[in-house]
Amino acid sequence: MTNEQKDLFLMVVSFLFRFRNALFASILVMLASLSMSMSVAQETGGDDAGTPAEMTEDGAGNGSGRILVPLSGTATVNRISDLAVTPNQIVTELLEVGKSTTSTFTLIHGGSPESPAIQIEEAVLFGKSVGEFSASFNGFETLNPGDTMEVTVTFAPLTPGDKAAGLRLNIAGATTPYVVLFNGSARYPLTSDLGSSDAKVTFGQAIQDSSAEKHFILTNQGESGAPVINVSAIQLSGTNADAFTLDFTPVTLNPGETLDVKVDLQTGTTGFKSARAEVFHDGNNGSLEIDLEGNVVAPGSVPVNFSTSTLNTSQLITRGTSLQFGPDGKLYVAEMDGLIHVFAITRNGKDNYSGTVLESIDLIKNVPNHNDDGTRDYASKRLLTGIHVTGTAAAPVIYAASSDPRQAAGPSGNDSNLDTNSGILHKLSKTGSAWSKQDLVRGLPRSEENHVSNGLVKVGNKIYLNVGGHTNMGVPSNNFAELPEYALSAATLVIDLAAIGNTTYDLPTLNGPADQYDPFGGHDGLNQAKLTLNGPVQIFASGLRNAFDIVYTQSGRFYVWDNGPNTGWGGKPDANCTDAINNGGDRHNDGLHLISQGYYAGHPNPTRGNKANTFGGQTPIEGPANPEECIYKTPGVDDGALTVNAPSTNGLDEYTASNFAGSMQGDLIAAAFNKNIFRVQLNSTGTQVISKSILKANLGTTPLDVTTQGDSDVFPGTIWISDNIAKVITILEPSDY
Repeated sequence: MTNEQKDLFLMVVSFLFRFRNALFASILVMLASLSMSMSVAQETGGDDAGTPAEMTEDGAGNGSGRILVPLSGTATVNRISDLAVTPNQIVTELLEVGKSTTSTFTLIHGGSPESPAIQIEEAVLFGKSVGEFSASFNGFETLNPGDTMEVTVTFAPLTPGDKAAGLRLNIAGATTPYVVLFNGSARYPLTSDLGSSDAKVTFGQAIQDSSAEKHFILTNQGESGAPVINVSAIQLSGTNADAFTLDFTPVTLNPGETLDVKVDLQTGTTGFKSARAEVFHDGNNGSLEIDLEGNVVAPGSVPVNFSTSTLNTSQLITRGTSLQFGPDGKLYVAEMDGLIHVFAITRNGKDNYSGTVLESIDLIKNVPNHNDDGTRDYASKRLLTGIHVTGTAAAPVIYAASSDPRQAAGPSGNDSNLDTNSGILHKLSKTGSAWSKQDLVRGLPRSEENHVSNGLVKVGNKIYLNVGGHTNMGVPSNNFAELPEYALSAATLVIDLAAIGNTTYDLPTLNGPADQYDPFGGHDGLNQAKLTLNGPVQIFASGLRNAFDIVYTQSGRFYVWDNGPNTGWGGKPDANCTDAINNGGDRHNDGLHLISQGYYAGHPNPTRGNKANTFGGQTPIEGPANPEECIYKTPGVDDGALTVNAPSTNGLDEYTASNFAGSMQGDLIAAAFNKNIFRVQLNSTGTQVISKSILKANLGTTPLDVTTQGDSDVFPGTIWISDNIAKVITILEPSDY
């Protein structure tokens, strides 16, 4: 090393020492010493310098003047072990921007009394969030053994996000500083907006001097931890403010809480009415304004009009038999072969509905079938004609009745060997994403023709189920394969779910030819189910030839529409009420019945009417006979029907929505095979028909079932119809939707 190089080296070392880079300076001194030692060894040719140095050369063999010296050594870190910091890291809670919080840590000299003092030199804040943390200590303190010093750290965020900084303590005599880390997070201050479910509340048509009711929902839209909102007043203003009234008292809403505000429109003057409701509150947003409007009309002058559309869907509905909206807002559609499709329905605009099938439930379709002798039949489907959907949005439940899918008889009189004990009441329950099936009742009767277990409704903890008859007018005939009525046929049954519980109730049967297959295999009546005195399955109403649907109204009444007999398909019982074959018969209309416990609708059942009608010497009736069931009563004449229809009338529901100023509330809606949808208006007690009219004509091909939507349902006021032949779902939308 030349003298000039030595001078430059010493100047660098001096500079590093001056600015507290002693460790790096020491390393340079060590390297220089080794370099000079190796240089001497090279010049003198000595061999005691350790590992030989390597002289580099250029391409001509001339030395470059650079020597590469292998180096090794051990570096040490000197820390002051007597210094303790507790806690050694500060973590603050989530803080709103604009606020501040303080935390503390303590410096402790934890050494023995003989230990030297600890001199803390400069204390410096560092890190990405240094501008949002501050400390009460900036260094230059001495701690003697046993001394403590508390340091306060303040976190005052300026922007949202995660924050990090630290305080570096330089300690005299230590080669590395002591570092205390700070961590925190910040967000902008939470606020609460008051929201409304509606910017406009539309009443449609309201009846003069009658109250029409609507609602809107106020919601504190703040997230958890946000401020409450005090809703202090709602003020009505506008041209017709006096026509509207509000049901409101001041309230405090926590985040997420709602308030249902009822609005009534009632006035003695007709015409268009409008007003504005202004909601005053102390939320983050300003007062809310909700427009109110409706058209008040004189009684009897409300026009009722529905437009028609079909559901847009890629799902082919082969033979739709029953449909209903569930508590989850989905549309459930039953197919004749036992499938149940679940649709998510979207209203895209007026008369524009689309349906996406979410799943197709095949638990009923896959139920095994039997022959009438009880042996297995391997048809891969079931006849499904009625469903009732209940439960909750999270856990819907479907009650459904199915039977043997075969159909015979008719003019040929053919007996297909279908199982006349094949009726089953099912319960399908959804848990999470999976459906499970419970067979509640097995062994219900099924005719050789197409009269089966049909519509049903759950009221309380009981199921009311329509079961079709086996005959045309009460006795066996060729067109019904000469099958007599059974103990449980031609009736609306009431089934006690509490008595059945989580089990399966197999109906007790007569002692038949092959009891090992019970309850299946009716053996043309020899093994039919019995009507027991105290069983969970009883007769609610009798005399029903083939009631397809049943509705339980908001006023607590049951209605069914029964299919009347056909000419030449079978006659009525003789004077002795026997099961003698009669191939005569007359055609009579379909009748609407208000049924109740013990009601008789006029279709005979000699098995229940006369216990002398036995099967293999046995009667399936445990209690007394009901002689009234030997008498045929003509629909619309002496059977108690409220009204009759010439076409086959099947699907039935109650219209409960307040559309058309509430003029249709309580009306019955029925679907008939002549492509008509009927509207039936009842008196206030529901015991008489005031008017029967065609609500919509020339609809589809064979409309079978109908379901309506109430004010609180997903598509209020609409009517939905399944067509058994046309493969479509038809929607009737009210003009004041």
